[in-house]
Amino acid sequence: MPDARFRCSRLLRRVAALLAAALAAPLAPALAQPAPIVLGLSTPVTGPAAVASERERWGVDLAVEEINAAGGVLGRPLRIMALDNRCNPSEAANVANRLVQARVTAIIGAHCSTAVLATMPIIAEARIPMVSGIASSPRITELSGDGRNEWTFRTNPADDVMMQTLGRYLGQHHLFRTVAVVGEDTDFGRGGAAAFGPAAEAAGLRIVSTDFHPQNTPDFTSILTRLQRARPDAIALFQLGGDQLNFLRFAMQLGVRIPFTGRAELGGENVQIIRAGGMENSVSAWNYSPEVDAPANREFVRKILERHKLQPVLQTWAGYDGVRLIAQALREAGTADDGDKLRRAIRNIRFDIVMGREVTFDDHNQAGRIVVIQAVRNRQVTIADLATAP
Repeated sequence: MPDARFRCSRLLRRVAALLAAALAAPLAPALAQPAPIVLGLSTPVTGPAAVASERERWGVDLAVEEINAAGGVLGRPLRIMALDNRCNPSEAANVANRLVQARVTAIIGAHCSTAVLATMPIIAEARIPMVSGIASSPRITELSGDGRNEWTFRTNPADDVMMQTLGRYLGQHHLFRTVAVVGEDTDFGRGGAAAFGPAAEAAGLRIVSTDFHPQNTPDFTSILTRLQRARPDAIALFQLGGDQLNFLRFAMQLGVRIPFTGRAELGGENVQIIRAGGMENSVSAWNYSPEVDAPANREFVRKILERHKLQPVLQTWAGYDGVRLIAQALREAGTADDGDKLRRAIRNIRFDIVMGREVTFDDHNQAGRIVVIQAVRNRQVTIADLATAP
């Protein structure tokens, strides 16, 4: 009997060992997976730019999925750590500090100009590169680049670049003589309006009034009533999406039929206003258009339409190309663990944006020199010009 018990015990131990090996086998590949490269995303999930933030995330997610499906970067998958900055400078600083503590490899952000400006000193001290593709304040240009903040990079044109390009177009085509300016009381609104002034003067336009309003203004009746009486040839808008859409709705309700210019969004959230005739004969400078006829852009538009039933907007493009640019720079740096090497790789990159143009960064870490001049004719948005700024 003892021998039988011994043989049975030995058999049970062998069975247990085989079972343990079988259970462990499926886990082995998972345990061997390389650690992901984590990119931070500072974006206004809530607040006045929440819809635009959602559109930005569409582009970020598509780029990450495409890159990971192709094997990732340096043999490692990309992962996004997204935090809500609410387009608020204090909250953006908090988000930046949390991303620094999380040791992200690079940051995409921070969407709004005030948020980017608040984030810049934090990422410089932490030596983490940040790529911005939406914020347009000229102040970011002034503070960035060689001998300044070397860790902030921007892929979209600043307001002064866009307004100079728009001014040349308006001057050549003599579309307006008088313009009223309406902007939000932020770095974006005031920066855009300040950039529009000299561009308008060079184009022979006269600015007849300037109004600034707080973000999330509920009622624009008083401003629009004054503009209706003044009858300028155009209204130059410098507002985030939610406020701009609200302004345009009030204009429709009050019967204001004045074309828009400046940074008026001809598409995106405003498409219903356009189709209803509320933005007829408007001309605006923009960063991106789904109408640009380039192979990469056509494919990008197709994929976004397929997933979300809406065309991409500038924020979608900024998120998509921001991730792609960082991924290319990581490959060229050959490492995801050395911030200085990654920064230098971004600074020296030659990158093809989806609109079919190659861009490089200048001494101020600015790559945004492609400006889309859009116009509304017969309730349809057309590309009036795809210009390369000097």
